[in-house]
Amino acid sequence: MMRFIALSLTTTSMMALAAPATAQQAALTSPHAQTPEPQAAAADTGIADIVVTAQRRSENLQKTALAVSAVDAAALRNAGISQPSDLTKLVPALQLAPLGGGGTQVTIRGVGNFAPFLYSEPAVAINYDGVYLARSAAPNGLFFDLERVEVLKGPQGTLYGRNATGGAINVISAKPVISGIHAAGDIEAGNFGLIRGSAMINLPLGEDVALRIAGQAISRGGYLSDGYLDDKGQAIRGQLLFKPTGALSINLAADYIHQGGKGPGGVFAPGGFLVPSDPYRGATSPESQALLRGASLGITGGANPNFLPPFGTDGYTNVKSWGISATINYNLGFGNLTVLPAYRNTANDFKHYVGGFPLISTERSEQETVEVRLSSANRSPIKWVVGGYYFHDASSLYSDARQGIARTITIASALPVDSAAGFGQVTVPLTSRFRVTGGVRYTDETKSQTGQNISDLPPVPTGFPAPAIVFYNAVCPAPAATLNVAAGTCTGPFAGRVHYKKVTWKGGVEFDAGPNSLIYASAEQGFKAGGFYPSLPPNTFRPEKIFALTLGSKNRFFGNTLQFNAEAFYWKYTDKQVSHLGPVLPEGYGIITENAGKATIYGAEADLIWRPTRADRLSVNLQYVKSKYDTFLYSVPLLSATATKAAVTCPQTVATSITGARTATVDCAGQVLPQTPRWTLNASYQRTFEIANQAKVEAIVGTKVQSSFYVGEEFLSGEFQGTSMVSYASLTYRAPGDRFSVGAYVDNIENQAVKASSFVQPAIGVPVVILRAPRTFGARAGFRF
Repeated sequence: MMRFIALSLTTTSMMALAAPATAQQAALTSPHAQTPEPQAAAADTGIADIVVTAQRRSENLQKTALAVSAVDAAALRNAGISQPSDLTKLVPALQLAPLGGGGTQVTIRGVGNFAPFLYSEPAVAINYDGVYLARSAAPNGLFFDLERVEVLKGPQGTLYGRNATGGAINVISAKPVISGIHAAGDIEAGNFGLIRGSAMINLPLGEDVALRIAGQAISRGGYLSDGYLDDKGQAIRGQLLFKPTGALSINLAADYIHQGGKGPGGVFAPGGFLVPSDPYRGATSPESQALLRGASLGITGGANPNFLPPFGTDGYTNVKSWGISATINYNLGFGNLTVLPAYRNTANDFKHYVGGFPLISTERSEQETVEVRLSSANRSPIKWVVGGYYFHDASSLYSDARQGIARTITIASALPVDSAAGFGQVTVPLTSRFRVTGGVRYTDETKSQTGQNISDLPPVPTGFPAPAIVFYNAVCPAPAATLNVAAGTCTGPFAGRVHYKKVTWKGGVEFDAGPNSLIYASAEQGFKAGGFYPSLPPNTFRPEKIFALTLGSKNRFFGNTLQFNAEAFYWKYTDKQVSHLGPVLPEGYGIITENAGKATIYGAEADLIWRPTRADRLSVNLQYVKSKYDTFLYSVPLLSATATKAAVTCPQTVATSITGARTATVDCAGQVLPQTPRWTLNASYQRTFEIANQAKVEAIVGTKVQSSFYVGEEFLSGEFQGTSMVSYASLTYRAPGDRFSVGAYVDNIENQAVKASSFVQPAIGVPVVILRAPRTFGARAGFRF
């Protein structure tokens, strides 16, 4: 079952949005770093250092010449982070949104893509303890007992590579320690019936072995009136650390995650919201069902009010994911050898309506990876790393899309992927203060598909007027497809193989402008392989590419009490891959991926942390992003013969598609990229009140303000999200040494309904929008020893 397997995307951090790190950072300077035992925060008034491993070695965040944000364990707990989409409120450059089927759409500064099923791979890589997670549903349930989360911004084409054109998110779990017995637990209760609990125990099993077991369970009702947008899941993780010698460490890990509940759901947003007084009124509401009935009558000339299937309350998500891995570190003296083999198995069964119709799908994925790296010794003046990486994914899909009573599209396919890469990067000091960096990666990737589309082709119902509804105008081309008159189906088998080779590179310089000031600049390429969509030929799309320029500075002032980091960036995006509903062969419509065009993205980000006293901490992060599609052509279906334009606001040309049905070519050049607000501001203030016996009370207030943006590629008014402000506050009592804590919190104080993602209902052109959480509040308690 296991081939050579694993990807190791260790991590980085630039903007200390996280809560102050503790003295545990010192332990990370070794390649065999362990998570330290719980302890009180440092008593100094300065800003604590955060150590990251983004460039495959342990480095001080402020000395790392990369654009990256880090969120530590304390900040994750304080923010109640339990799923990937929750990170949006902590990292300004990041937009995450839930998708149907338990997946997550990830966008960094406009670079990302809609990846609703196995055919669409994300443009931002998510890595769990160095293992790349190929499926968008795989990261769900991992956010407990963590050491930190790191968000790398911009293409990671050298040390990371696969599917990281927009960046990478590295989720790093807390590791076993041999120093003693430790345990921790947290419980949380809140509105919408929230109950969440997590626990951890660390046990030394001898002088050189330790075991760490952690788990989490969560149950929360849905944010929508019909119960959708809930959260129900369980997860467990076990790790066994061996340190037989001072030079060798082996960490064996296994985990199991289950994500259940009703899953994502949406609301109709024809302009603003269908029910403005209650944005969270789900799409099973009477108002929404009336909208579908009226559209059905219009499409069928008044003959069938039930032509479009109504939304139901029977949606579900059932994601089961488990994995095993090993992280082997060996100090060779002149360098450090790291080997990471891993296996991951994901089974995803779901039914949802967020496309505007019922979709039932079964997805299976078996992922095997291995990464081998050799890096320079910690004290070497020349910092280098070389390595190799192999990835294999055997995936299969069965999908049943019921787009209307007269139309069902079924896909059954297998999608094996093999990818191999070799990489190297070196940083050479030319003087005591000036260094240059060069890196290169060669990627060789092969994808193939076998499967079939099965489309219903029922006759025009008796009594229908002559009009013609595209659903009934289908053809079944022979000999490419098989028509079964008795069953009323058209079956089209498809198969194919594509092979891509690409060299990506990085060049950079860095200069120590002072003992606590770093200036850096870099140029880097990113690459994401092309692939297939489920159709007879033409059914492929090309790789997408990105070129990025970065100029940044990191600084500490006034006795380490003020930190100011700034970064400017310029990105050129080519052959952007866009997944959406479009024409497929032999007949009908399905999710296709097209190379839509080119885009330019540029901007700047500034991050300030100020600790004027030991008790006070102010954080402010401001990001400005300007984006534009230089070229953007793609096709959309016209599902009704009476339609005169597609469900988009861009100029379009109506024509006959490859399926014989009417379609439109849309030109959205000049539009701003979706999920890209021009301005984003994150600000928070933390005040600690010391009381008797070294206990304390910690108060935190914060807000996130975003300017307007679109959440979908169609640029409809219903996909427009206006300027938003979402604030939070918490008050926590912490016993001496943080052995026990209890507190209360409130999120989204304004109770603002913020749009997260959308899909346009294909027959009527109205967006179905997924929303972020409304106002939530609750209480938390925890212990640590």
